[in-house]
Amino acid sequence: MRGLLCPLAVVIAFATAPVLAQGDLLAAAEAGDPAAQLAIAERFENGDGVVQNYARAAQWYDRAAETGNREAANRLGRLYHAGLGVPRDLPRAIALLERAAESGKAGHLYDLALVIEAAQTDEAALTRAATLYRRAAEAGHLDAAVSLGVLLQNGKGVAQDFAEAAALYQRAADTGHARALNNLGLLFVRGDGVPQNYERAAKLFKAAADKGLPEALTNLGVLYENGFGVPQSDDLAAAYYRQGGQGVADPQQTDHLIYDVRLTPPPTDEAALKDLEKAARAGDPVAEFQVAYLVLEDDLRDPRRDIRAALMMHRAAEAGHAPAMANLSLLYFRGLGVPQDFVLGQMWLVLAGTSGFDGAAGLSAHWSGKMTADQINDAQARAEKKWAEWQNESP
Repeated sequence: MRGLLCPLAVVIAFATAPVLAQGDLLAAAEAGDPAAQLAIAERFENGDGVVQNYARAAQWYDRAAETGNREAANRLGRLYHAGLGVPRDLPRAIALLERAAESGKAGHLYDLALVIEAAQTDEAALTRAATLYRRAAEAGHLDAAVSLGVLLQNGKGVAQDFAEAAALYQRAADTGHARALNNLGLLFVRGDGVPQNYERAAKLFKAAADKGLPEALTNLGVLYENGFGVPQSDDLAAAYYRQGGQGVADPQQTDHLIYDVRLTPPPTDEAALKDLEKAARAGDPVAEFQVAYLVLEDDLRDPRRDIRAALMMHRAAEAGHAPAMANLSLLYFRGLGVPQDFVLGQMWLVLAGTSGFDGAAGLSAHWSGKMTADQINDAQARAEKKWAEWQNESP
């Protein structure tokens, strides 16, 4: 990867090769130390100092799990359930999660219950899931408390009990748990286990929506459309429906590109803009990033300008500019200036995170939810290959 000198009065730290692990840690892992193996696996899973790669994470989790490490068994089971880095294998996932749950750890109990509930619909399986959720909830696991509340609300695996469901939701809602806020709001809408109260429901939906829960945005839209607990407003209803469909409380989070906060704001006067464009034409990656950002953030769309701007963003990304990599990923996700391609979008997002862009994890959580496991695995393999190519080009 080649870093270029920038004529602007700014110094940009371009991506440098990450370090896999301290020599002692890697040596310990290779020698069979399960704690070291787990640590390296976590780095690959999270992209911490390495290019994120679930397949490599699974290999290290497997080695640690073979020694009896229950945390590794849990993490590996989750990967097998999702098909991330390994072929999806439900029996293998459940076996690993069962082994991990023997520890009695609340998170392990919850993960096993979640898979059992999702994979099986017979009453015995749902009863087992409810039992596991309850054990985890009693240990303070809020997600388990909310999941148990859902089973109680629907009478699945347990006797229907709206009052207990409401109590479980309330406990989690008091901590700001988005799903609990939304589910408690639904109980107030219907008057199940609590007095019917549309105003209370609207406040709960709004609190959940502010945390980005799409279902809460849609539920708010229903209240505004009908004037239940809020002033009737077709405009607000439409806005909440639209945001709920996009899956974000604030569409600005994904509709707008990212600016590099280490840089001064882009110039606005004509002379400075001409100098910036001249620097971009000369191949300065920071200038290319800034010019592309200005073009792509312009409300007036011109496909030809978008394509040229995307090319500049691509060149800045190839030069090692992490925010440019993040923006290029968004262009691929949205199909702006480039053909829409979620695999390439995720690839550039992985590279941005590896190169030090702090917002990669949040964006990845949003966009990977719209991808298949195979697409995510493909993106990570491409990212690792691209990173290796860059390192081979380095002097």
